[in-house]
Amino acid sequence: MPPALALPLVEYAERSDPGRDPEKQVNEDACGHRETRFGHLCVVCDGMGGHAAGREAAELALSTILETFDTAAEGTPPARVLRAAIEEASRRVHVMATSEVALGRPGSTVVAILLHGAGAEVGHVGDSRAYLVHEGRISRVTRDHSMVQELVDHGLLTQEQATRHPDANRITRALGMAPDVEAELSPEPVPYVAGDVFVLCSDGLSDLVEDSEILATVIDEQAEQATVKLVDLANARGGHDNVTVVMVRARESASPAAARGASPVTQTEVIPAAPIAPAPTLVDHPPSPDIGLARRPSRDLEPTPVPSTGMQAAGRGQSPMVIAALALALVAVALLAAVLVLHVAERRGKRSVGTQAGEPPPSDAQAAAGGDTPTPLSPGSVVITSASAPPEVPIAPLEPAPATRRKRKR
Repeated sequence: MPPALALPLVEYAERSDPGRDPEKQVNEDACGHRETRFGHLCVVCDGMGGHAAGREAAELALSTILETFDTAAEGTPPARVLRAAIEEASRRVHVMATSEVALGRPGSTVVAILLHGAGAEVGHVGDSRAYLVHEGRISRVTRDHSMVQELVDHGLLTQEQATRHPDANRITRALGMAPDVEAELSPEPVPYVAGDVFVLCSDGLSDLVEDSEILATVIDEQAEQATVKLVDLANARGGHDNVTVVMVRARESASPAAARGASPVTQTEVIPAAPIAPAPTLVDHPPSPDIGLARRPSRDLEPTPVPSTGMQAAGRGQSPMVIAALALALVAVALLAAVLVLHVAERRGKRSVGTQAGEPPPSDAQAAAGGDTPTPLSPGSVVITSASAPPEVPIAPLEPAPATRRKRKR
């Protein structure tokens, strides 16, 4: 049936590929485009539940959505038709028969846009995404129905952490999981102007290609070449899943009221990185104060005075006392040395007496190690003459210290 209303001019392209995983060479994605009475309809479905079951679920969801638009009553609001189409697709996938034993209940994600003169209706279930490229920026106009996205919404993860999370592909909604599904639609038509691009994709692309890379490819290439490059990029990075990309570029703006307000509310927004400034060239003269850090005014540095210590102060103010203290210390050291000499001599004298009393004489090895045999000294032969003591009065010998046992090293 030909469209009842004039549709805006668009450039459309699509590409779907099974990816590089040997176990996923059955493509479970499905996509399509149709000019309907309500606008340009673009759909991407990502099936799940097993090879045949996933493919059949995605194809059934796509055909149901297209059929619903064909049979919708004239004059029905476009957004209402889109919601009804998605809900009907879920009911049919829920009761569908499959040619294989499915790995769980067969199901499918879906993302769809309906481009008409007043804007674009956007609806989705699951984690297949829709992007809008507008004035050099890329924006997500869908929000993933996934466990990880809920953590992001509650502030428990950042968007960057969500991308690398091991449960990033665990979704909370899908067509066919229950008889009824809650489809999420944009509250108002998304405005667009001539040159804006809508990109729809399965998670086989968004898992491996960054939003900024999608932006750069879409800006630089025509629709057909852009879809090919995006799929090839995902495959070059492993292609662990089926990859599907749909791209539609508006050739004319929506209604003037919609075009003036072309600033959609989105989940994320990516701005192209500014060009990297070249490295500065070294020159002989100093750089201008306007560039880089401001230069501090030069000044002569004054030497920092060294703080005086308490000992230095005492030495300057009380030198006689210090000298007296040093003299007393020297006398004490001399007395201690004399006592040690007496003690050592006394011990040697005891050893000599023991030898004379019948102890075995030192061996030749001991004599060689010790040099000449020391002259035996009697306890009374070592005396110290003092001015205060009468001469020839011997000092009583000190008792020898008890022998100590040395711990044997092992």
